[in-house]
Amino acid sequence: MTEFRKVRLSTGVTLNVALAGERASPAVILLHGFPESHRTWRELAPLLEDRFFLVMPDQRGFAGSDLPQEVEAYRTETLIDDIFALVDTLSIEEFALVGHDWGGA
Repeated sequence: MTEFRKVRLSTGVTLNVALAGERASPAVILLHGFPESHRTWRELAPLLEDRFFLVMPDQRGFAGSDLPQEVEAYRTETLIDDIFALVDTLSIEEFALVGHDWGGA
């Protein structure tokens, strides 16, 4: 079953995050492309959630996450900082990363 949370990050934004699977399972972070949302993974998640802890954030500017107005807020380095801040906030020590489209850039 998928749980939805608003997660405030040390980078100053709040991301809407879909979580599925058992917290004790190996973590997999699934990053959507642009312009998409966590729903990119809606058909894949049920196939993986029995083996993995899935973290599917809506990246900044999309779906239920914060929408900064400055262009600089969407630099690649800033998006990467968001993901590491999310990992820290969720206390994830190790994870696999899956990206689609710009989510994999």
